[in-house]
Amino acid sequence: MGKVDELFDGSNAHLLNGGEGGSSACYPLSADLLAIGELVRTQDNRITDAPLFIVQEKVRDYGYDTRYTDNHIWLDDEGCEVSKAKAKKLEAKYDDTLEEPDTFSRAGYKDRWEFVTACFTEQGCKDFLQRDGHNHGETRIYAAGSYRNEEYRTVWDFLKSLQG
Repeated sequence: MGKVDELFDGSNAHLLNGGEGGSSACYPLSADLLAIGELVRTQDNRITDAPLFIVQEKVRDYGYDTRYTDNHIWLDDEGCEVSKAKAKKLEAKYDDTLEEPDTFSRAGYKDRWEFVTACFTEQGCKDFLQRDGHNHGETRIYAAGSYRNEEYRTVWDFLKSLQG
């Protein structure tokens, strides 16, 4: 059974009209779809019209020249970040000599937020992180706008119209 079949599972009396050429075929809506509609209607949209809630993960990009960024870390000879205590000692030595020890390197970095998944509701993002958060480092939930995205807004309006 596919996901569409699960949405129309016959477990309740809420019906969706559909079919080819405007036929009068009706499909019962699942409780999950009705619950999403309820959340879309009642959630805090973070001052965003028809938001698309996005889970993002912080990603650190290394290799920037330290002369061009204020963010830097110390890496060992295997390319792994050293502990904060070790970094503090290496930084103090570097401040005195302006030289990197043989087995360590000082690297610039930039942090950025990378897309993981999107949901119609903030609760959907929280549920995703509850199930899969252990596979991700630092995460956040971001509310993106859907301005001029007619496809998304059509689905959003449909979900918003569902009443239990």
